Amino acid sequence: MKEETTICQRLTEEGADSIMMEQYRHYQETGNMQGQYGVVCRFRRVKSEELKREREQLACLDYMIAKVENAGEK
Repeated sequence: MKEETTICQRLTEEGADSIMMEQYRHYQETGNMQGQYGVVCRFRRVKSEELKREREQLACLDYMIAKVENAGEK
């Protein structure tokens, strides 16, 4: 049970919404490991997409910084 509590804590700390947490806990209580696995995998996909968008935003900012620096050198 300690491991399951840790997983719930980690999901919460990483920003899982209440619906996802409710699903995970339901699967946990019913012993549905496949359901738990599915929730965690789904959350990973969500976080991965968020990180991808954030990386793209950083790349845009890096590009703008480089453009401003180059314009200042002229």
